[in-house]
Amino acid sequence: MLKNIAVALFLLCLGVRPAAAQFMIEEGKVVLPVAGGERVNKSITIHNTTGADVGVKVYWEDFRYEAPYDGSKAFLPAGTVPGSASAWVSYAPQEFKLPAFSKQKIEYTVSVPADIKGGHYGALFFEKSGEPVRDMRTGVTIVTRTGTLFFIEARDKDKSAALTDFKIEGGKLSGNFVDRGDAVMIPHITFYVMDEAGMAVDRGEVQKLYLPPGASAPFTLNLPKELKDGRYSLVLNADLEEGDVIVKEIEFTNSAAGAVITAVKD
Repeated sequence: MLKNIAVALFLLCLGVRPAAAQFMIEEGKVVLPVAGGERVNKSITIHNTTGADVGVKVYWEDFRYEAPYDGSKAFLPAGTVPGSASAWVSYAPQEFKLPAFSKQKIEYTVSVPADIKGGHYGALFFEKSGEPVRDMRTGVTIVTRTGTLFFIEARDKDKSAALTDFKIEGGKLSGNFVDRGDAVMIPHITFYVMDEAGMAVDRGEVQKLYLPPGASAPFTLNLPKELKDGRYSLVLNADLEEGDVIVKEIEFTNSAAGAVITAVKD
């Protein structure tokens, strides 16, 4: 059984049902913490899951996360996105035939410049070569490809971030997460609510966010529906990975008129 296999079918035309999977890759995401001047040599293995030979071409594209920063990505030509790693990555083979039910290793090398700062990103795509498939019902041409995302980040990257702009409306607390650093952030934000006696009355998670450097994204969470009148503290924990955490404590009161924030503490 294949372990840790990531399957990703990216369609170039939206609104079309995905074609049957023909490729499987063993790494859908490569994270490389690097130092200036470092050289990394690794490989990715691609599998043909069908009973027919498949022609494959390999190429690089840049990518960036886009608003509303829920994981949505834009894929663009190599070298066109600020922070592209395209000039640092070489790979082989770039085109090959993958026999039925076989696999192929693609060797890649990342040559990091001495002055690297922050995060650099892109995707290595594996696309079926030959005549593209045409959907006879819609007339849309479908290109099937699978890809590996690359996160190449300096070990001393700046992970500055902030939780800001809190407000409570309609039984929901909202705020903004701001990436003030120089690398992509994918924070894991959790919360718990305590009453005046220090007892936890609620806990949960905030929706996942994917932010490029300099971006800000809103988040919301529901306050407990059966919240008695009184004073409460809501503690937000944003786990930035690698041991970095942001904590905010939001004090509020609840009454028949609704919840009102009274203080925000670090």
